[in-house]
Amino acid sequence: MELRRKEMILRSIPDLIVVFDSSGSMSFVSQSASRFLNYTSCELENTSFWDRLTEDSVRLIKSAFMDALAVKRKPEDDTTPLADGEPISVRIIDKDDDKEKGLPFALKGVVHFAADSPECVCTLCPETPNAKRDMAHSNANQVSDGSRC
Repeated sequence: MELRRKEMILRSIPDLIVVFDSSGSMSFVSQSASRFLNYTSCELENTSFWDRLTEDSVRLIKSAFMDALAVKRKPEDDTTPLADGEPISVRIIDKDDDKEKGLPFALKGVVHFAADSPECVCTLCPETPNAKRDMAHSNANQVSDGSRC
């Protein structure tokens, strides 16, 4: 019952949330995927995150994931932030999108070590032209279009 409650809370968060492992396999995609992309969460779960990103974005995330795995941490620490907690600019390929271009998103996440194998738990917020500047100047981490990051 408690697990179901937590899943319902997680699925109701308006931000795009993705959980994937080191091979890129997405084990969870929030219901909000359809708000940002032409995919439902069911269409994306158990598929490769790498297939939904531009090549440059895949390289950035894989590098950040590997760096997080290499960080020395205390035995009681079960998470390590990606890219020292800074947003990573990535491009997600939508169903009708150009494979080379992709839609711009800011990805923030942590690598979670509590399971059998490490997983990355991320939030993705659409980037606006001024999103990086807006995020740097906003204490509340608000993007200029009002979405949270």
